This record gives sequence, structure tokens and C-alpha cells, in this order.
Amino acid sequence: MNLLMVSSEAVPYAKTGGLADVAGALPLELAKLGHDVILL
Repeated sequence: MNLLMVSSEAVPYAKTGGLADVAGALPLELAKLGHDVILL
């Protein structure tokens, strides 16, 4: 499945809260499951 994820922050580029942790980790885990993920 092709996925596009949009976030205002993502580890390791910008972090001010928990959103950055999720936006940084979730695409990696989804990619391990075989999905094509783009984080914007």
C-alpha cells in the first residue's frame, strides 16, 4: 500500500513533543511491513 504521511515535525529533524516521535517511528515500522511510505 502506498502511504503519504504529513507532519509538522518528525525525529530527527524537528521535535517539540510526542508527535515527532510518532511521525519518525511509525513510517519506519510500516515500511518494515511492506508498505511504501513517504513522510512530508
